[in-house]
Amino acid sequence: MPLRQLRRSPSLYWLAVAAVAVVTALTVSQLVGKARAEAARYGRLRPVITATRDVPVGQALATADVEVRRLPAALVPDGALASPTDANGRTVVVALFGGEPVLRRHLAPWGRRGVAALLPAGMGGVTVPAGPAASRLSRGDVVDVLATFDPAAAQGHEPTFPVAAGATVLDVAQETVTVAVDPEEAKRVAFAVAKGSVTLVLRTPGETPTR
Repeated sequence: MPLRQLRRSPSLYWLAVAAVAVVTALTVSQLVGKARAEAARYGRLRPVITATRDVPVGQALATADVEVRRLPAALVPDGALASPTDANGRTVVVALFGGEPVLRRHLAPWGRRGVAALLPAGMGGVTVPAGPAASRLSRGDVVDVLATFDPAAAQGHEPTFPVAAGATVLDVAQETVTVAVDPEEAKRVAFAVAKGSVTLVLRTPGETPTR
């Protein structure tokens, strides 16, 4: 019906206004209902710390590395941090990707920095000479540590054998590599460095150790 006709007939005009109001109210009610249903399904929004960029293992988080986002409770993983103060200054032990929530298990405990922050519980870090080959390794690689002794002193036995298997590379310097080993392996590696020579053999995680 033309607007001019509605204006000439007050009753029709107000009837149209009422109809529009009813439709609007129904639409808003439906939207509110959907929003409430979504809230009931996914939970209320919670503050979550997320990485603003990719952060490698071993780096301490700075203010610019994280931001607060609000996510539905159902989408927040267990252990997610809620405040930047819970993350800033802590060392990353599991690589972070931009936009990913930062979890407690991604970070080293407070006060642990550098190589010490990357050590698994019960393990020690041993630095071994690797020469120019050190530059071919990266933090996080898995290696076997082989020891080689004087064949004349081996008395017919194999002069080269593993003294540590599946050791994780914690740090790489110019010609040395620091690896994570258990206490018994640490003794064998130290003896090999002092009395023989060592070679690091790169392997994929889960691969059978070098024999």
